[in-house]
Amino acid sequence: MTQTEFIKKVLIDEIGDILLNHKFLSFGLIATGIELLGTCIESPKNSFYIQGESGNRFRLAIDQLFPSEYKRYNNLKNVNNFNCDLYIELRCGMNHSLLPKSKIALTERKFNHKNLSSSGDKLLLVAEDFFEDFRNACNQVIQKIDNGEIKERFSLNLI
Repeated sequence: MTQTEFIKKVLIDEIGDILLNHKFLSFGLIATGIELLGTCIESPKNSFYIQGESGNRFRLAIDQLFPSEYKRYNNLKNVNNFNCDLYIELRCGMNHSLLPKSKIALTERKFNHKNLSSSGDKLLLVAEDFFEDFRNACNQVIQKIDNGEIKERFSLNLI
């Protein structure tokens, strides 16, 4: 499976399927997927499997592939209402304990909240909106590969 096929099948299709019935689980998968997208677009001289680059890769993907509203929550040094950093509060929380940290609230569209809005002292992420932005980021990486801006950096042998 090529990198492009993986992005389409796993990141877009399979996470999209999970989103339909398991909104909570989709947040952790999307957060991990964001880090992978950052790895796809970073300098090819960096090893794909180098350790200690998670934060840099996640932030790179947010900066280059997500709507500008996300940038406000992409660095602890940025001043925002919650001092909320998506990498620390969402990605690290979900990947290390399967729970977001204290400055993130997770919701879904049926509750009529706006993505990246506030609920008290928490940043709200709306599952469906977050996934749409992630899917768009995935498609941007595919387009960069198709346009020759970046090269595919991995392939998988899935049995």
